[in-house]
Amino acid sequence: MSSKGNNTIRVTNLGPIAEARVDLGDLTVLVGPQASGKSIFLQTLKLAMDRNHIWGFFDSQRTAFNNGEKSKLNGYFGRGLSGMLSTGPMVTWDGKKCALKGLVNSQRPKSQQIEKMFYIPAQRVVSLPMGISQSFNNFRYGDPYVLRYFGDKINVMLQSEFGDSGSIFPVKGRLKTLLKKQISKHIFNGAELSLEPVEFTTMLNLKVQGLPEGLPYLAWSAGQREFVPLLLGLYWLCPAGKVSRRDDIEWVVIEEPEMGLHPRAIATFLLLVLELLERGYRVVLSTHSTTVLDLVWVMHEIKECGGKECDLRQLFSLPAGQAAKNIAGSALTKDYKVYFFERGQAVQDISTLDPGSDDKAISHWGDLSGFSSRSAEVVAQVINRSF
Repeated sequence: MSSKGNNTIRVTNLGPIAEARVDLGDLTVLVGPQASGKSIFLQTLKLAMDRNHIWGFFDSQRTAFNNGEKSKLNGYFGRGLSGMLSTGPMVTWDGKKCALKGLVNSQRPKSQQIEKMFYIPAQRVVSLPMGISQSFNNFRYGDPYVLRYFGDKINVMLQSEFGDSGSIFPVKGRLKTLLKKQISKHIFNGAELSLEPVEFTTMLNLKVQGLPEGLPYLAWSAGQREFVPLLLGLYWLCPAGKVSRRDDIEWVVIEEPEMGLHPRAIATFLLLVLELLERGYRVVLSTHSTTVLDLVWVMHEIKECGGKECDLRQLFSLPAGQAAKNIAGSALTKDYKVYFFERGQAVQDISTLDPGSDDKAISHWGDLSGFSSRSAEVVAQVINRSF
């Protein structure tokens, strides 16, 4: 279980980030426009937390770095991003301050290279090209480490845990029945997900009623293609059987979970996040979705006003079963934080999401609701002039 100790990360002069001080909650949400530094920040957090595991894993894959620290940073962040070193970025984590280039070497033997954070990247759909999983070294050097490592994890899981049965969703022993019903209804529309042999490999297939051969990967909706690797990541975090979580993993990062999803499906995903919180993980999301911030705002208001778990169940239209009560009750005990990233500026804590705040970063939810507010103002002006 993650401690509630020093969970503050601070970075300066990191790519587009002038300065960021982020106090991580049980659920932390990062918002901001494209290229404002959210992904670089999250990958830096992973590097600061898991440097020994990361470089140990590179070693296990016999990766050769021929240009010292620059080559290592390109191998981790992605080709060309070692140029960030020219700005002299500094990172402070767990009370220790160092230059970014100081994080490029493991400090511990392999026996002590424990992973604390599991990272589900925004590019997760690339981990399943044509519906086929791939190992770490099937990716190119220069592809971000978090993508390559995530792809390798789900490749191993598909081949080892699901290779014999072929059934992936729904499957006994994976996730609560309550959650599987929501996923089936709002994402797969009753279809079943399986792993089918095709020529010399295995490929993901959606079994749809009335289509005996099922739907091949490229015939799925964009949201289904985006969600399946996310689902597999959640399977890894929530093992089958009586074990509720991965012992060493304390943190989970999920980038842009809303991609391709309707708001109903996003709400289903948020239930899965609350399930992770109940299991004891701490979660960090990056998002461009107001639906995600709706949850944080509602949680803030329910807690401020002394609300109960039944109020949260009403938000998700959940029955009064024990599983739903446990998820909702646990959610009310957690801390929720939101940070706004703006290119070239200091990152801002906007956790209250107060619509009445004079600070537009807070009232406009990091400008996610800014356009809606401006459109309402324009319509109101037009209506007033018409009288």
